[in-house]
Amino acid sequence: MRMTQELPRKRVFKRMLLIFSLTSLFTVSLLLFFIYKYYTNIQLDTNLQRAETIASKQLEALTEKQKALISLTQDIYRNSDLMQDVQIAMTNDYGSYNEQNIDNYFKSKNFYSVDMQTYLQSYFSYDEDIIALQLISDDGSYSYTFPSRYREWKETVDTYGEENIASQASKQGNFYTIENKIVVKQPINDPSTLKQMGYLLLYIDPTFLNKWITKDYKNSIFQINNTKGAELYSNHPAKQITPPEKQGWMNVDNKKIYFQKTEDETTGLKNNTFLYRVTDDSAPLIELTLFGIGLLLVIFSISVNFVISRRYSKRILTIIGGMNRVENGTLDAKLPVDNNGDELTMISERFNHMTENLDAYVKKVYSLEMEEQKARLKALQGQMQPHFLYNSLEAIRMNARVEGAKETSDMIYQLATLLRYTANHREITTLGEEINYVKQYVRFMEMRHEQPIKLEIHIEKRFNHTHIPRFALQPLIENFFKYAYKENQHPVVTITVTAENNNLQFQIKDNGKGMDAEKLKEVQATIESKAETSHIGLANLNKRLQLLYGEAYSLTITSKPNEGTIILFQVPQNTGGEK
Repeated sequence: MRMTQELPRKRVFKRMLLIFSLTSLFTVSLLLFFIYKYYTNIQLDTNLQRAETIASKQLEALTEKQKALISLTQDIYRNSDLMQDVQIAMTNDYGSYNEQNIDNYFKSKNFYSVDMQTYLQSYFSYDEDIIALQLISDDGSYSYTFPSRYREWKETVDTYGEENIASQASKQGNFYTIENKIVVKQPINDPSTLKQMGYLLLYIDPTFLNKWITKDYKNSIFQINNTKGAELYSNHPAKQITPPEKQGWMNVDNKKIYFQKTEDETTGLKNNTFLYRVTDDSAPLIELTLFGIGLLLVIFSISVNFVISRRYSKRILTIIGGMNRVENGTLDAKLPVDNNGDELTMISERFNHMTENLDAYVKKVYSLEMEEQKARLKALQGQMQPHFLYNSLEAIRMNARVEGAKETSDMIYQLATLLRYTANHREITTLGEEINYVKQYVRFMEMRHEQPIKLEIHIEKRFNHTHIPRFALQPLIENFFKYAYKENQHPVVTITVTAENNNLQFQIKDNGKGMDAEKLKEVQATIESKAETSHIGLANLNKRLQLLYGEAYSLTITSKPNEGTIILFQVPQNTGGEK
C-alpha cells in the first residue's frame, strides 16, 4: 500500500518537474541567445559606424591636403609676379634663376619683390604633417625643394634619389607614395599658352592618419588605396590582406574579420577597413549579467515548478488516502475541500458526495440481494406446488371417469392443461402455441357456461411459428367472458392476423355488449395508467407490449353498445429483441 501511495510522487511528479525544468531551461537559454545575438548585432553596427567614421576622417584629411595644394596653385595663378617667378624656375637652373630674379628686382620700381621660395616655404609652415613641398618642371630637368622636415626629406632623397622622384612625378596620379611618404601632385600650366610647365608635389607623413584610430581599433587594419589600387597608407604595413569584392565577413589566419569599404567621391580614394572583433570594457560585464539573469530565471522557474508539483502531489496523496480509508471500511471518510476551484477540488467534492450516499447505496443493494434470495426461495417452493396440483387434478379426473362423470373429467383435463400453460414462465411463445391455448380456454368456458361458443380464427399457417408475447390473446378472450358475454345470444369471437409493413396485425372481435363512448374512454384511460385497475388483463398486455416493442405497439380499442368490441394491436414479424 505504501508503494502505491508513493508511486505518483516518485514517478509522475518528478517526471513533470524534470520536463518543466528542461522546458524552462531551454526557453530561458533561447531567450538569452536571441538577446545576446541582438546585443552583438548592435555592437557590430556600432563598431562598423565608428570604423566608417575613422575611415571617412582619414580620407577627408587627405582630401584637405589636396585642397590646400590646389589653393596654393590658384594663388600662384592670381599673382602675376609670383607666376613669372615660377615660369623662370621651370626653365632655368638655380643659378640662372637667381640672376634673373636680381635683374628683375633692379628693373622693378617696387621696394619689394615676390619671391617663390619665400612664398612656398612659408605656405605650409603651419602644417606639421608636411615633410616637403617640391616644384618640378615638366621634363624633370629642374626641381626646387622646400623641406619642412629636413632630416626626413634628406633620408627620402638619399634612399630614393632625385632622378627617380622627378621621373615618378610625370607617371603617377594625383596620389602616390615615395619611400613610405604620401605624395599629392598638382600640375602647373602656363597661363598664356595653357601648356603644362611642371608639378607641385606635397610630401606628407602618413603616420598623421593614425591619430583618428582610437585604442579600440588598434588591432583593426585601415588601408587607403588610390584610384589605381596602389596602397598609400596602412596602420599595419606588415599585414597584407587582399580585399574581397563585397563587404562582409571573411577569414584571415583562422580569425574572423569584417571587411568594410569607404570611398571619397571627390578624390577617388578608397579606405579598406578590416575590422577585428572589438569589445568595449562593458562587454564582459554585459555577458556576465546575461548569464546571471539566465541562471536566476532558471532557478526561479525550477523552484516554482517544484513548489507547484509538491503542492499537487500532497493533494493527490490526500485523495488516495481517502480512497484507502473507504477501501478499509470507513465508508463515511471525508476529504478537505479547498477554495482553488480546480479539478482536484471537484474530485474532492465528488468524493465526499459519493461517500455520503455510499452507505445508503450499500444498504439498498444488500436489501435487494436479500429480496432476491427470498424470491428465489419462493420460486423453488412454488415449483413444488404446481406439480402437486397437477397430480391431484389427474387423480380427481381419473376418479370422475371411473364414476362415469365424463364431462367433469373433461373439465378437469382442460383445467389442468390451462394450468400447465399458465405455469410456464417463458415470456415469449409462438403464435401456434398461443392459438392452441386460446382454443382450450374457449372449450373450457363452453363446458362452464354449457353453451357453445363460436371461435373463428383467420390465420395463415406461415405465421404459426412467429414469436409473440405469452398471453397476448387469452386475456382478451377472458375479458370478453367477464364483461361482454350475453347468455341469450350466440357468442362469436373472431381472431384475425394479417401482415403489414413487417408487422403482424392482430384483430380480436366479439359480438358482446359493447361500450358507449364514455365507458370506452374510461377503459382506455384505465389501461394506459399505472394505477391498479379491474381490467388487469388489458392493462398487463398493454404494458408488456410497450416494454417489449415501444409505444407504437400498444392496444387500440373500438366499441359500440350492443354491437361488440374490437381490440387491435401489432407485434414485429421478424425480431429477436424480445428474447
